[in-house]
Amino acid sequence: MLIDDIEYVIFRHPDLAQIREFMISYGLLDLEQTADQLYLRSYGDAPFSYVTTKGDAAFLGMGFRVASREALDLLSARFNCPVSESPRPGGGLYVVGSDPDGRRLEFVFGAKRLAPMPSNGFPIAWNDAHGKNRLGKFQRPAYGSSHIQRLGHVALFTPAPQERIAWYCETLGMKPSELIHKDSESDVLASFMHLDKGAAWTDHHTLAIVGAAAPGIDHISFECRDFDDIGMGYQVMSDKGYQHRWGIGRHFYGSQVFDYWTDPAGFHVEHFVDGDLVNSDTPTLNRPFGRETLLQWGPAFPGL
Repeated sequence: MLIDDIEYVIFRHPDLAQIREFMISYGLLDLEQTADQLYLRSYGDAPFSYVTTKGDAAFLGMGFRVASREALDLLSARFNCPVSESPRPGGGLYVVGSDPDGRRLEFVFGAKRLAPMPSNGFPIAWNDAHGKNRLGKFQRPAYGSSHIQRLGHVALFTPAPQERIAWYCETLGMKPSELIHKDSESDVLASFMHLDKGAAWTDHHTLAIVGAAAPGIDHISFECRDFDDIGMGYQVMSDKGYQHRWGIGRHFYGSQVFDYWTDPAGFHVEHFVDGDLVNSDTPTLNRPFGRETLLQWGPAFPGL
């Protein structure tokens, strides 16, 4: 096993104060800021989850937590990059590479974990047709931003989806959970890919590869505390007048309940909860592109 999880995303924004205000409203927390760089953390134990520097708007890349020092050495050889000390919060050792589309990839081992922050909630006791579990109590979550637990996945655009899928499998040890094809199963348009962690359960997708005219990013996705946390996050972002992209709904691939927003530079960020888990015994599925590619229920995807 090479990688434990995706850990952070790397951006560039022209106005750090503006993107900080947006992402704090979205549900991340302050960590470090200088005149030209901003680090934000989640409520989980990652050293940080989001970094952006001042400059023309761009998605630059992503960072992964490496499973072992041996795995880091293997990645060092694959990317022909020496192991060095990470200058980012949490420290540790890291290797820097890039994918064939030019995205920066950082692989970190041994970074110091943060103490998780309280998320101000308890598991929801549901009253539904299968049972009444909330007796004499009321479901009234406190008003406030979502409580982002961690970075969950990144969805990338590429003009060569089949080649990129193969590259991430061969180079980073990822595996397709599901493939989406056009006219035949060999005409693959996209893939939802998980980390190869053997029998251990892992997210249905840590990376999504989607065919497009040019390299880019569709969205980054962060896991919230629970269903109410998504709903309250929607309420706060809406009250503050931010640009809503899509949701609330439930995806088909990965099954997440989702809600999307657009940051001031035009990048899309997703809140999600209740995602599927897979392991080495879960078969790869291949399905045709269609409405279910996008959602099981919810509003129509913008522009379709």
